[in-house]
Amino acid sequence: MQRRESRVLDTARNVQAFLTENANAVGPSIASCRRNLDDAIGQLTTMSVGQSAGQFVSKGATARRKSLVKTLKKHHMRPITLVAKQRLSEVPEFEALVMPTRNLGASALVAAAIAMAAAAQPHEAVFTDVGLPDDFIAQLNAAANAVTASQAVRQASKVDAVSATAGIGEQEKRLRGLFPLIDAIVGPKLGSDAVLLRKWDSTKAVGRKATAVPAQSPAPAGEGLTIVQAASASPAA
Repeated sequence: MQRRESRVLDTARNVQAFLTENANAVGPSIASCRRNLDDAIGQLTTMSVGQSAGQFVSKGATARRKSLVKTLKKHHMRPITLVAKQRLSEVPEFEALVMPTRNLGASALVAAAIAMAAAAQPHEAVFTDVGLPDDFIAQLNAAANAVTASQAVRQASKVDAVSATAGIGEQEKRLRGLFPLIDAIVGPKLGSDAVLLRKWDSTKAVGRKATAVPAQSPAPAGEGLTIVQAASASPAA
């Protein structure tokens, strides 16, 4: 979650707490706005967790894919390449039996590994005679499939993170639309209670923590950035 959305969520929670603590003063007319506020807070919180989880899983899957690619090349494709160069340089399948010299993306490398497994099949005895495991072809295919699976996990986690990010933006926009409406309902309900008015001014200020307010001295006019002002402003991300 970006700093901007985090500030909005913090403010929404401050407003939520104020409405709960001062339910008698505010009265029941805020009920519909309160339901929308609670729902938006819940969704934004859930999406924030989903965004973080997606990003975490994506990073982990990327690291795992790199490890699996290294294993595929070093422990499966390289031994086949060495044997092919020594014993099978004249067979028609030779090019497929040799690991590409240029760097390939994961998908292209998997395709090359699968082609290598198919090309090795007719010459299986040559490879096992020099010491490769009897199931070296099955191991090669399994290693290639593991890379493909890691790519699928990485892609799915990236999609989850992007989806959560889009949802976070929508809920932030929703909260910014609710703030001025709640302010319009709550303000008149507080009447001339200087303590509650000052506390409300502090609570509804986006980007500031709600603070305990002394009973004396009402808030100076125009102090702080209220949620009404914030709704029309464009804060930096």
